[in-house]
Amino acid sequence: MDIVSGTGTRQERRRRFVTAAPHASSADQVLDVLLHQTAPVTRPFLATACGLSRPTIFAAIQQLEQRGLVHAVGQQSGTPGRSATLYEVPEGAGALAAVDIGGSNLRVAIADLRGQLVAERHEPTARPGGPAIVTQAIELLRSTLIASRMGAAPLRTIAVSVPGVLEHDGRTVRYASNIDQFEPFDFATPFADAFDTVVMLDNNVNLAAMGERWRGAARELSTFAVVAVGAGIGAGIVHEGRVMRGAHGAAGEVAFLPPFGKRRKVDARAHDEAGGLSLLHDAQSRSGWHDDPPTTVEDLFRRAAAGERPAVKLVEEECARIASVIASICAVIDPETVVLTGGVGDNDRLIARAGELAEAMIPFPPAVIRSGLGERASVIGAIYLAAQSAKQELTETTSG
Repeated sequence: MDIVSGTGTRQERRRRFVTAAPHASSADQVLDVLLHQTAPVTRPFLATACGLSRPTIFAAIQQLEQRGLVHAVGQQSGTPGRSATLYEVPEGAGALAAVDIGGSNLRVAIADLRGQLVAERHEPTARPGGPAIVTQAIELLRSTLIASRMGAAPLRTIAVSVPGVLEHDGRTVRYASNIDQFEPFDFATPFADAFDTVVMLDNNVNLAAMGERWRGAARELSTFAVVAVGAGIGAGIVHEGRVMRGAHGAAGEVAFLPPFGKRRKVDARAHDEAGGLSLLHDAQSRSGWHDDPPTTVEDLFRRAAAGERPAVKLVEEECARIASVIASICAVIDPETVVLTGGVGDNDRLIARAGELAEAMIPFPPAVIRSGLGERASVIGAIYLAAQSAKQELTETTSG
């Protein structure tokens, strides 16, 4: 799978970005194959996978062993003839970290260089605002890393999932309204200072799209969108294998579309009028409730399923808005699939009805499906981004 996205920084220097070399070294090729394996493999397997001679494979493995990136883990058993030595990338070769910053919760994860999770924690966001949340996230990441079995491994990359629009400098985020950070804020430098490693940032829904394509509902798809409807709304759009970000880094900011056009001016609070917060606010102004108006999205959808008229109307209106978003995305990129996720978007009634309404709007409707990863999609996407960054960093130094 090849998803291209993400920007990053490192303490005292800007991270270099290069595409895979057309004539990668034999060690690079071997490392790349090993990083994609879920079990140890033999030199003959590597020779076939890389298209290299066995002596070349032997020399490449020696080079990688000297750098601590490969080790032997035993002999292959159960096959006729001479037993073959098995090789893998050891956990001690490096750790990856992912941080998902949200208005309600912070989530962190630790993985090995292959992207296999070894630890994951989450906790409620204690205080709003960029500085307070980043401080809390750093402490949560540090304690999770120490407690994990990867604590002694070098931390190769941290990938941070952030709400809002990421500037081209790879550090600064704007319009992070769901964490009450309305002014531009540098999310990258505090992590780089705290851990002295490569730090990658990307928008949370872009990373959710990466996660869904890597290990979720969008596997093997090349053109699709993830629409996250929670407290607000946003979309991660993948076109022909590349995450679309636009001239201003704002591709996918669907909260600014006409269906949500209640604002007198365009500002960071657009998202507050485009998801669950807007639904619950509207519920307070409607009459005809059997009891007090619902105070949670779950209660609203439960009442709609029971046939309570104000709830049915509100949910139908939300389904129509989401259908308009889906149709807008289809008119631009013609996706194979739209994945709905989030506290609102994960509802069966909304998924089915929004899909029906979108199908009536456009002659080429996509499949509209539920997320395969749920609330973990962004952190899984961040692990993927961290793994790609670490692999690039390691192959650069191997080649150099």
